[in-house]
Amino acid sequence: MWTITREWEGETVFILASGPSVLDLDLSLLTGRRVIAVKSSWLHWPPADVLFFADGRWWREKHLRPGVDAFAGLIVTTAMEIGDPRVKRIKKINPTHLSAKPGEVALARTSTTGAINLAIHFGARRIVLLGVDAKLGANGQRHSHRLNWPWPKGGQPQAFADQMAEYRAIAPSAAAMGVEIVNANPDSAVTIWPRLRFEDCL
Repeated sequence: MWTITREWEGETVFILASGPSVLDLDLSLLTGRRVIAVKSSWLHWPPADVLFFADGRWWREKHLRPGVDAFAGLIVTTAMEIGDPRVKRIKKINPTHLSAKPGEVALARTSTTGAINLAIHFGARRIVLLGVDAKLGANGQRHSHRLNWPWPKGGQPQAFADQMAEYRAIAPSAAAMGVEIVNANPDSAVTIWPRLRFEDCL
């Protein structure tokens, strides 16, 4: 098991999720900034510092992670069954709040929650969410990377509702830790945190 150290004390960390709005962003603006990519979102920004995933299927089913062997950053998971020596493993807890323990993160229905907790363990003072849309894109797509990923039982509306409930549950603990979170999508269905244009978050 791996323990996170506070290597990014006081910094702004960008969490790159996979909502369709990512396709409208000039990600070159991330150059030189701290980035945690969630699952296949690293394909949009290969220089990300960290690739984080919680679902072991994503790692085991190689068609869901094409080219990941070329990723040069740190890879972190809460999937205990992953035995790849490249991948650091940390504990997962129920997301009633964010964890203050550097060997565990909170999440259940979305890896983005775990990525938020991971950023806080690294020392982030401010977190900017990219691609946290909680709704389908204009063409009905769920993911910016367009890789086929099965919906959980209940389908799209329930999946988005579960994600938003999780964000609502962890938001007070982030604030109590003194961490500011902003959502860099003014059109996002996630209204728990301030919604700003990406350019205004830099």
